[in-house]
Amino acid sequence: MQLKRSWLAGAIALVVVLIFSLTSLGTPEGHGPQLKPAQAVSPERQIEVGMHIKTIYNLSLKDKTFSADGWFWLKWPQSIQQLIDSNQIPISELVELTNQVQSYDSRIEADGNEPKQLPGGRYLQLFRFSSKFYDDQQNLRNFPFESLELPISIEVRPSAFSMGEAGVVLIPQANNRELPGDSVNLNGYRKLGEQSSSAIHAYTTSFGEEGITDAGDYSIATFELTYRTNGWAAFYRFVLPWLAVMVILLLVPNLEGNLNDLRLAIPSTALLTLVFLQGNAHAGLPPLDYLTFLDKLYLFGYVAATAEFWLFVWGTNLIARAPQQQQEAVMARINRVDLTYQITVIIAGLCLLTLGRTAA
Repeated sequence: MQLKRSWLAGAIALVVVLIFSLTSLGTPEGHGPQLKPAQAVSPERQIEVGMHIKTIYNLSLKDKTFSADGWFWLKWPQSIQQLIDSNQIPISELVELTNQVQSYDSRIEADGNEPKQLPGGRYLQLFRFSSKFYDDQQNLRNFPFESLELPISIEVRPSAFSMGEAGVVLIPQANNRELPGDSVNLNGYRKLGEQSSSAIHAYTTSFGEEGITDAGDYSIATFELTYRTNGWAAFYRFVLPWLAVMVILLLVPNLEGNLNDLRLAIPSTALLTLVFLQGNAHAGLPPLDYLTFLDKLYLFGYVAATAEFWLFVWGTNLIARAPQQQQEAVMARINRVDLTYQITVIIAGLCLLTLGRTAA
């Protein structure tokens, strides 16, 4: 009885240590631009920026990119227009799409060579864009149940607009409902919402400027569409194959302890199957420096399959060494240990499914 209690206590301790390890492994390093809170400036130094994304397509988790088409527009007061005129800044060079990639295959077209003057004295300039964008903040820790924030960032471009000079700040439009268009749905994902934000992009260089404080700080506005994986689709595609293998591993100990060849063959086959399934699941992902939720499931599967193989080796040797008159008692002992293994794996698997995901 004391031995049985010690075995159960050891199994429970192993479960606790294993779950804690799997849920805490792999914290990704911080990436992305260095951002500071946007400074409060007078309306005379503000440019209002709005965006309407018509289409989102070509999402690639592996390359951390997506393509988008749409429009963005700028509105500024007379004071900004005087700054544009005095510095002879072309309209096409007021802002740039910061996270744009492959500019040779992109298009940014101004709607007219001169801005339109609005009632009240403000100016309006509309731009049409079509480009591929880089998502440096991509977080796949909860893959295949991940959330994606697809950003498009607009930043003031002329050095005269830097925080070391005139300090022109981009102010996102107040109505975010104008952001998504008619064709922003992505296969396998559902759109959760949209948001915009403003910040100061603090570069680690002053771009050659001398004697000017904050010469490398530029205002940036970011527009994001947020998506979440379709849960059932992700479960059927990624989790169900893993679950099927785990069920087989749990059922194998129900085989009688004297079926040595069959008991030894199944865990090793299951282990190879898990390796193949995990490799296939990672085919569309980039190399990661942390464990995803799916990785934790497969790592747990490797541990369970290896432990089961070791358990069957132990049982096979135990039967082979036992005298004939003790065969029945040895079989009963093996069955009890098998049951303990099954209960341990079930508890550990449920804990991992519950605690393995990381809060976004």
